[in-house]
Amino acid sequence: MSRWHLTGWVFDVIPGPGGMTVWFRTEAGETVSLSAPFSPSFVLAGKNLGEASLRAASARWKCSLTQGEGTEFFSGNAIPAWTFTVAAPALLGSTVRKAERAFGPEALFNADIAPEQQFAYATGLYPLSHARVECTGDDGTILSFRILDSPWDIDAPRPCFSTALLRTEGKGHPAHGRIRPLEITAGGITHILQWENGAEFLRELLRLLEEIDPDLLVTEYGDDYLLPRLLALAGRLRVPLSLGRRAANDNIRRAKERSYLSYGRVVFLAAPHTLSGRWHVDARNSFLFGETGLPGLIELARLSGIPLQRLARTSPGTAISAMQVATALRRGILVPYKKREPEEFKSGVDLVVTDKGGLTYLPRPGLHENVGELDFASMYPSLMDRYNISPETINCGCCRPGFPVPEIGAHTCVRRRGLVPETIAPILSKRRLLKERQTATAFPEERDLYRKRQTALKWLLVVCFGFLGYRNARFGRIEAHEAVTAWGREKLLAAKEIAESCGFLFLHGLTDAIWVKRQGAAAEDYRELAERITEKTGMPIALEGIYRWLAFLPSKRNPSVAVPNRFAGAFSTGEIKTRGIAMRRSDTPPMVAALQRGLLERMAAAETLSDLRALLPELREIVRCAVAELYEGRIPPEALAIARRLSKAPEQYVANTAAAAVTRELCGRGVTLRPGSKIRYLLADGKGRAMGFLDGNETPDFTRYEEMLREAEKELLGLIGPTAT
Repeated sequence: MSRWHLTGWVFDVIPGPGGMTVWFRTEAGETVSLSAPFSPSFVLAGKNLGEASLRAASARWKCSLTQGEGTEFFSGNAIPAWTFTVAAPALLGSTVRKAERAFGPEALFNADIAPEQQFAYATGLYPLSHARVECTGDDGTILSFRILDSPWDIDAPRPCFSTALLRTEGKGHPAHGRIRPLEITAGGITHILQWENGAEFLRELLRLLEEIDPDLLVTEYGDDYLLPRLLALAGRLRVPLSLGRRAANDNIRRAKERSYLSYGRVVFLAAPHTLSGRWHVDARNSFLFGETGLPGLIELARLSGIPLQRLARTSPGTAISAMQVATALRRGILVPYKKREPEEFKSGVDLVVTDKGGLTYLPRPGLHENVGELDFASMYPSLMDRYNISPETINCGCCRPGFPVPEIGAHTCVRRRGLVPETIAPILSKRRLLKERQTATAFPEERDLYRKRQTALKWLLVVCFGFLGYRNARFGRIEAHEAVTAWGREKLLAAKEIAESCGFLFLHGLTDAIWVKRQGAAAEDYRELAERITEKTGMPIALEGIYRWLAFLPSKRNPSVAVPNRFAGAFSTGEIKTRGIAMRRSDTPPMVAALQRGLLERMAAAETLSDLRALLPELREIVRCAVAELYEGRIPPEALAIARRLSKAPEQYVANTAAAAVTRELCGRGVTLRPGSKIRYLLADGKGRAMGFLDGNETPDFTRYEEMLREAEKELLGLIGPTAT
C-alpha cells in the first residue's frame, strides 16, 4: 500500500459516511480531499442510571459503550458516566434524541457538540491548523498526523487564499426588484452573465469558477437568493451544478433558515449554503465577515474548532460557547445537554441591590474642550479573569466566605479555577499582543491584518459577559453576571474618585469609560491619571484620546437632559468619534448620513470651542447647499433610500406606515419576507416605494427629506448656535 506524506493546513472538515472528510491545503498550494475515520459520541451520566438498561440501549442503538467517570460542572464531584459512541457522524443526532426520550435530558451530557467540533477537540486537527499527515495513496485515508502549531500562536504560518465575488448588478436585495445580471469578479476582472441565457449561463458560470478556482467564494445574498435561484434553474434545465471543488461526493449542503431575537432586535438568518473544498461566505448573511473579514474568521475558526463556513453564519456567542465546551472537555467536565440551573430566589430588596447593571452617569448637555477619555481595557472579561467569576465559582459551598463581591453579598471560589475565566484568560493575552503588533508595525497591510484579528477576539470578549446571564447558555448563571457588574460599578466609582482627587472635573462615566477634564491638562497629565487608576484599582485603564471639543447631546424629548450614549467629538488627531446620532443608525438615508459626516469633518478642524462657533456660518451653508441639491433633483434615489428591518411577519402589519406599504407591495410582487428581513424604500408620492421596483417617474417627498436634513443639522449644531427652522 503506497503512502503519502503531506504538510499543510486543514482547510475544511465535513462529516462523511464513515468518518470525516478533511479538505487539506498543501504547502504546494493544492487542495486535496482526505478521509479520517471518526466516530462521535455522547454521554449518559448520573447515579440513578442502571447499567443493564444502558447496555440494552447501546445494543438497540448499535453504539459501543464505555464506562467511566465525569466531573459534574457545578459541584466539581465525580459521577458515574457512560460514553455512547455511534457508528457514523450522521447517526449522532437521531441517537441523542432516542437517549433523551429513554433517559431524560437531565442525564445527557456532551450530546449536542457537532461531529466536526468533536473531531477537532479529539484530534487537534482544528480548522486551519498546520499539520503533517500520513495517508494512503489510493483513497487518501489519514493514517497518522502531527500538529505543527497552536491556535494561540501569534505568528503561525498561513497560506494565501484566492477570492472571487459573486453578486448581481446594482444595490439592494436582488429579490426585491427586477432581475439583474450576475457578476463574478476576481483579480480585478468582472464577468457579466445574463440569467435569460439558461443552460449556457450555467455552463459559463461553472467554466469561470473552474478557471478562477477561488478558495473563497464571497457572495452578496448568496444564501438567500443567488444559490437557491441557481439550484432551481439547474434543476429545471437538468444541468449539473457543482460550485465546490471537483470531487465524487461534491454537492451544496443546505441548512434551515431562521429568525431569532438578539438584544431586542429580530434577526433573519438565511438558509446557509456551504460547499465542498471551497468556502462560501455570504457577506450579507455574516456579521463576523462584515466586522473582521477573512483574517477574523480564520482566527475564530482556529480557536473555536468550528469550520469556517459554519462559523461565518453564527454569532460570536456561538464561538465563545464552543471554546468553553473545549475547555470543559479538556478538564473532564461533563457538558450539560440543556441548561438546568435555575436562578436563585431573590426578594424585591435583593433585586434592587443586585440587578443594577453597569454604572451609568448622566452628563449635562453641553460643549467641552480638552476632555480626556479613559477606557478600561476589556473591563468585564478582565474582571471575570481577575476575580475568578464563573457559574460554578459564584457562591460556592467549598470556601465560604471565599472572595467577597462588593455590595451584593456574594462571593467567588478561591480553591478552583472557574471554567469561564480559564477560557477567556488566553483570549485577553492574545488580543493584547495583537494590539501591540498593530500599533508597532509600519506596514498598512500588516496593521489591517492585526486589526481584523484582534477585532475578532474583541467580539469574543464582548459576548462572553452577556452569555453569563443568557437564559439558554449552558455555562450561564445570572448570579455570576451580577457579580461582574457589581465589580464593574466598584471600579468605575473608584476611577471617578481618583480623578476628582487629582483635580479633574468628572464629566461622564459609562460602564467602562470615564470622561474628565482639567484646566491646562496635557496628554502626560491624563496618562499619569490612567497609571494612578490602574495602580489603585488593579485594572488596566488607558487614555483613549484627548478631545479638542466634545458635545454631550441633549435628549430630543427633554433638551435639559443629556443621553448617556449620545455624543460627538473630535480628538486632537482630528479623528471623529460619535455615538447615537443619525449617521450611526442603519435606517438613516445615505444623504442625511453624508450631511452629518461632512459637517463633522469640517468641525474636526476646530482647535477650540471659539473656533468651532466661528465655523457656524460655514456649517449652515453646507446644510443650505444640501437642501438646495435635494429640491433641484440632484440627489439620486439611492441616496434617499430608507432601510428597515421587519420585526414581525408581513401579515401582522396593520398600521398604514410607509414601511408597511412597502412590505405589502413586495409581498404582492411575490417576494418572500420573514421577521428580520430588511427592506429598502423611497418616500415618494405620499407613500413608500420599494427601491427595486422604481420606474424613474416617482417624485420624492422633498418636505419629509428636508425635515430629516434639518433634524440632522440640529442634532450637531444645536449646541453651537441657532439653526434653521
